This record gives sequence, C-alpha cells and structure tokens, in this order.
Amino acid sequence: MKNTNTAVKNNLRVIEGDNSRQTTNNAELQKLPVMKSIKEMVELTGFSYMHLRNLCLENKIVHVRAGKKYLINYDRFCDYLNGIEQ
Repeated sequence: MKNTNTAVKNNLRVIEGDNSRQTTNNAELQKLPVMKSIKEMVELTGFSYMHLRNLCLENKIVHVRAGKKYLINYDRFCDYLNGIEQ
C-alpha cells in the first residue's frame, strides 16, 4: 500500500501519495476543457438550441454526449467560430 498523507489546503481535503510516477514539470500539465451544455451555450452565444444541437449531430463542433446531454467544448467552439481548424 502506498504511503499517503492527508492535508487540508484551501478548505479542501487533499490526499498526497507516492509521487514517483507523477511528473513535476508544469509544461506537461494540461488545462481541463471547459464543457458547457447546449442550454448554457444558447445563453452565452445567442445561437438557437436546434442549431447547436445540429452542429453536434453533424460532428462539426467538439462535444461529448453524457447520457442524453450534449456537452460542448467552449474553447474549441470559439475556435470553430473564428475559423481555426483543429
């Protein structure tokens, strides 16, 4: 079993374990994508619900399906609107 220590940081319980496999190079760490539901994207962008849903169905924008919800990658959607290809 790994040697673990429990600490409290910023009111969150953090479990620190064996970091021998974990890299400390910050350049290798990736930012988590910002995922928004279609309803949230409607409020943010002004596009209609059906238009965003059709973009998902046609695989024109980066999205994942969680159950019956579509979650759209907000940053990649902005790139799509600016004409930047993936």
